Amino acid sequence: MFFIALLSNSANAQLTLGADAGISYNRLQFKSNNPDLKLSKKTGYMVNINIDQKLSPGFAVSVSPGLIQKNYSVMNKVNIYQNINNTYLQLPLSLKYEMELFRRLQLSGNLGLYYAYWLESNINGIAANVFNVSNNPEGEELINLESINSKYKFNSQQDQRSEFGWMAKIGLNYRLFKNISGMINGHFYQSMTDQQKQKNEILSAKYNQTFATTIGLAYHLK
Repeated sequence: MFFIALLSNSANAQLTLGADAGISYNRLQFKSNNPDLKLSKKTGYMVNINIDQKLSPGFAVSVSPGLIQKNYSVMNKVNIYQNINNTYLQLPLSLKYEMELFRRLQLSGNLGLYYAYWLESNINGIAANVFNVSNNPEGEELINLESINSKYKFNSQQDQRSEFGWMAKIGLNYRLFKNISGMINGHFYQSMTDQQKQKNEILSAKYNQTFATTIGLAYHLK
């Protein structure tokens, strides 16, 4: 019903359809109880479809369904590490403000909320193989390392696959032709829900903080 209302809001309102894609950059906010573990930011991709319904001069409602990766890596002091690649289906809803800088150039800013669903998670890296133990010349046992690359199986009791948060976006839009614009956008997404359902002393809360840069095109219907 919301999309029907959005598309039929006003016969005089301008509807803009577009798409953009680019690079995401995610940081996992997590307080580890293990001082030997190091969390690192990691890049991924982002793809969106953008629907803007103009409400009045300067203001529009924006909906941008798309795919986004919220990746990160974990490493311990002996360089055993895991790269965690998480893909989400994401739906931001925001209020957009536009102002004209020059004749064809516009600056825009969005502020709103988003919902994301955790589609899949893939893990690769280096792990200890406890079933492959050797001895050094001094007779000490050595655990050998091996490469891992696997798809994570979600645990319905533990994993929180729905994510809610707030978002902000800033962009530059340049009118290339009468009805077509090129754009470059900077995005920010802050989750307000934990990746985990259960809380205990070992499992600290995990929140995604994601930046993204995208480029794309938009078509103005009126």
